[in-house]
Amino acid sequence: MSPHTTAQQGELPRFLTEYAATRGAHRILPRFLGGRPLATGRIGEVWHVAAERNPAQLLIADRPPDIDPGGASARTFAQWASLVDETAAWLHQLGVREWDRVAVLKANHFDLLVIASAAARIGAVPAPLSGVYGPPVGGTPVSHILLRRLERPFLVTDRAHLDSCALDPAAVARLTRRTVCVDGADGRPDLVDLATLRGGATAATRLRAPDEPMWVTHTSGTTGVPKLVMHSATSAHGMDLVEAERWPLWMNRRDTWAFCDPFWHERVMANQLTVATIGLRMIMLSDATSPAVRQLLAEHRPTVVEAMPNMFLAWEEMARDPARLFGNVRLFLNSFDAIHTRTIRAFLDASDRRVPLWIQAWSQSECGPIALRPYARRSVRRRGKRPPVNQDLGRPIPAYGKIRAVDPDTGRPVPRGKVGLIEFSQPGRCLAYIGEQDRHARKCHGEWWNTGDLGVINRFGAVRLIDREIDRIAGGSAIEWEDVLLDRLPQLTEIVILPAAQELPVPVYSTSGDVPLDPGTWQRAVRDLPELAAPVRIRWDEFPRTGTWKIARVRLRERLLPDARPLGTGRWT
Repeated sequence: MSPHTTAQQGELPRFLTEYAATRGAHRILPRFLGGRPLATGRIGEVWHVAAERNPAQLLIADRPPDIDPGGASARTFAQWASLVDETAAWLHQLGVREWDRVAVLKANHFDLLVIASAAARIGAVPAPLSGVYGPPVGGTPVSHILLRRLERPFLVTDRAHLDSCALDPAAVARLTRRTVCVDGADGRPDLVDLATLRGGATAATRLRAPDEPMWVTHTSGTTGVPKLVMHSATSAHGMDLVEAERWPLWMNRRDTWAFCDPFWHERVMANQLTVATIGLRMIMLSDATSPAVRQLLAEHRPTVVEAMPNMFLAWEEMARDPARLFGNVRLFLNSFDAIHTRTIRAFLDASDRRVPLWIQAWSQSECGPIALRPYARRSVRRRGKRPPVNQDLGRPIPAYGKIRAVDPDTGRPVPRGKVGLIEFSQPGRCLAYIGEQDRHARKCHGEWWNTGDLGVINRFGAVRLIDREIDRIAGGSAIEWEDVLLDRLPQLTEIVILPAAQELPVPVYSTSGDVPLDPGTWQRAVRDLPELAAPVRIRWDEFPRTGTWKIARVRLRERLLPDARPLGTGRWT
């Protein structure tokens, strides 16, 4: 069925109109691996491709799936593909058909990908959601805003999220077509108990065409309501183009890859395609703070570890564990956000390999990886260096992507070495922002995508990140100062420098053991930095965070500095 002909039920959803406006606008580069064409990027077939190529390979979750709590947490690729088929059957029994949206709002676990793959396999459009949002916007819970933009999707959830996202019977009736609860309906007639849907016939496979909408993810939401980002198989294929290639230092079948990212996030889509392509042994960690993390690292001794930057920051103490949990790691990966120099140093020192590497990938949900930068131990040897090495994010992959810096006011390119808004061109850009296509259009300049980040491109083509435009600080870089202070003050567990128009920037920090910093120690650490306001100490758990563990700086500023105005406009966020 095509969105340009007829709808499965009544009028076509509005998001297809948004998609149609961008149809055919994204380029893709063909590639082959080992003489065989790769999977098309359609997540509805990823686990079946993986099962065909490496049926006995293991993928180990840190607990049994919430949709199969009595089953095993470690399964072969063939067994995970079978669970995708079982899930597709009960989604079909629920009433899900082609072009329906399936929102998934439940506890973080690898089974979010199983549900998403199953929905895509029967022609629906999955939309995994975080459930970790800020306060209501205008009195409306953020989860309600996202569900409304999805135009009454089917919903897969659990009782904890029904409570935390204020999904009472009236909200469920208003916002969803039908809602299935994976851990029981608890007597609510508006919910469908997953147990009542099991055992149905296998659903027919109806994969979307490569350039049709396939997956909806959302951005972190550091500046407000997250944007719902729509991707096709073509755009997903463009984003995983680099990762699936067998580079000399990249992954191979001898590796064990420990992966700790939110499973609703765009990053895991490319991860799925890589696993299917190469057949890696995977450890899927759903909770960075769970005791299961240490247990699985000790048992399986991974060779590759990937996590979000602030998850690595929270693991620094574990990196110093005498058990050498990261001793076998040859490659650390972080994506999506800047990583602190101190954190890179701690984990490279935690490896017993002769030359372990760290690869930082600067990426966005809308377009995947923008630039890559490798680090070795010698790269991060100097402490408290200005500017810190982590600000240099490297370069786009040759023949894959290109970047430029433009003037925020005119949109014209600025000379090398000058601060500008970074724009990026590559295969794999998203199709739309669901319900906010005008916002998407503001960030598109022909083939160029405005990242909303300020940076400097040097004469060699490498980009140095300054700040998000909305978080910019007059005459400096919060990213630089935060990294320098975290490196000079090892007792810090987090630090954020908040901008305030016509006022000094305000440092907000937390410490190990919640012990205040000595004023003299602070003054020595900031001796060569521009003048800052007096630091504010809060507990680590008081920093407002998004579902990707990023600090929600706008919310933090509004809470601590309610009268302060930002310097940035936020126009391109």
